[in-house]
Amino acid sequence: MNQRQLAIAALAALCWARSSNARADLPGESYRNHLVLSLGVGVGSLSPTEYNGYVDGQNGVAAAGGQPLQGSAAHASFELHVPILATYYFPYYLLLRTGVEAAYFFPTEKLAGGDTVTNYGGTAEVPILLGAHYAFLDNRLIAELALGPAIAGFSSAGLNGTSGYTGVQLYSDVAVGLDDELKGQFFITPGFSVGLEIGYRVLTSGPLHTSAGADVLVGGKPVHLDMSGFRGVFELGFVAF
Repeated sequence: MNQRQLAIAALAALCWARSSNARADLPGESYRNHLVLSLGVGVGSLSPTEYNGYVDGQNGVAAAGGQPLQGSAAHASFELHVPILATYYFPYYLLLRTGVEAAYFFPTEKLAGGDTVTNYGGTAEVPILLGAHYAFLDNRLIAELALGPAIAGFSSAGLNGTSGYTGVQLYSDVAVGLDDELKGQFFITPGFSVGLEIGYRVLTSGPLHTSAGADVLVGGKPVHLDMSGFRGVFELGFVAF
């Protein structure tokens, strides 16, 4: 092998080494451990039939007191999601994702006399998701699929008026459901990424009760807050290691 061939071989080896080192800095590298912290914001759907029935009942009480509903009731149908999560990428395509995801709704309604009533509610969920990931585009784009239990550590809902109307805030004990996510994450730099997550959770609270512990009943049955539904979340990711 002559000097020119040796120089070309050395240059090729150097380029390969640099390329390998650059790829190894990204969580998409299949045989390395990485931890990515993420902060997101998004929207989701829900259809809490039992709780919306409770809202209708409270509107009936207000109407009997001389404050009938003007327009649509403050039924919960959409919520705001704000997750703070950590994703650990194990070697060879496995991942574990957990953290805290707050989901919050606040629709409003008008009563006769000008009072505005807001339906405040939501939950703080702790997802524990196990899944898989696969990298594309030289390890810069990661596709993820994961599922697992969702623990509603805190759930609350209730009505509150601006003037005259006094509602009661309700609470629920810890409940467990199921959550899943499909996510695409693109690393702009080795330490920073943007991502889009879509998911669906099946999660219903325990019986709602007042702060004094009294259960709330509609038609003689306990009322639950059903928080099941789809969501879409935009996330910013920061590589810890």
